Amino acid sequence: MATHRKAARAGSRKRAVRSSTPSKPRSSRTQPLTPARASKKGTILALLQRSHGAAIGDLTAATGWQTHSIRAALTGLRKEGRELHRDKDHAGVTRYHITADS
Repeated sequence: MATHRKAARAGSRKRAVRSSTPSKPRSSRTQPLTPARASKKGTILALLQRSHGAAIGDLTAATGWQTHSIRAALTGLRKEGRELHRDKDHAGVTRYHITADS
């Protein structure tokens, strides 16, 4: 009798049937996607592209990130192939700068 129950259970399951027409029309990828809001990475890039660059303090204030997260983001930019320059200003603060074309 136990085998009869197993057969009944297996037959009572319904399978999901996929419709041949999608419920939503798919958008074409011909238009570039634009973010809904500015990203923190974009904010970092904008600050680094300024003529005098940005210090770690500037980047932490703009993003709300901790300093180790800012340094990790700078490393990520380097790994993407961006040329990041580091200089000290007259007060001894390290400022980072990236060229607009890199």
